[in-house]
Amino acid sequence: MILMNHGSRFVAGARRAFMSGLIAVGMATAAVAAPEQVTAWPSERELVTAMRAGLRDGANKEEALSIRAMHDVMVGKTETAFLVSVWFPDRGRNFSAGVFLYRPALKQARELRYSQSLGSRYVAGHYGEFSLLEDYGSGQGTEDFTHALVRFKGWNMQVLHKAEFGNNLGNCGETSPSFKPCEQTHVQFQLLGNSASNIVEMIEVTTQLGGSPQEKLSVSSRRLRLEGDRFKPVKGP
Repeated sequence: MILMNHGSRFVAGARRAFMSGLIAVGMATAAVAAPEQVTAWPSERELVTAMRAGLRDGANKEEALSIRAMHDVMVGKTETAFLVSVWFPDRGRNFSAGVFLYRPALKQARELRYSQSLGSRYVAGHYGEFSLLEDYGSGQGTEDFTHALVRFKGWNMQVLHKAEFGNNLGNCGETSPSFKPCEQTHVQFQLLGNSASNIVEMIEVTTQLGGSPQEKLSVSSRRLRLEGDRFKPVKGP
């Protein structure tokens, strides 16, 4: 069973989701032009067939799934692929969200070990190169997140930088037997580009909060620079 929209409504909805991803958190760099040759968006049938074959080992090949969002991503200098976020209603709570990398050139997809894609992060001169993936888990009143800034070389996914954070809002204060304090941490990545030097840097901002967004405890930041396949802290001023 596949839970999806149909025909042109599917393509239109996917494009709206793609545009929403472009204006999501973290995009603060100059706009860049898309490649001259635009890859056609895949049809439902094409995606379903590929994702069925690309489910992780041990998964039920007939389980229900629905597409939540998708956006394009470069997997090489000239090849365009798509990150497709999906919903698995029959999986357990912590496993009900997933994401696939779909490569139209190969008509193949692979399920990634993340919950969803949060969209592309654009930097001048690097169209579609960087994407932000999220993994999510919860239990015992806590929520845990991992955000990973990634890029692809074919099927190879390079994790350039990641951060783990979360909260205990379901098991703190009056809801906690020990009245432990409520704590939440948020981490955001902001990419910075320099088209003249081709240097890519990033500001990582960490915010510590209490039980509400108004109870801000601390904010810290650090600057990192992409060196090879990792973002590394920038030394000095």
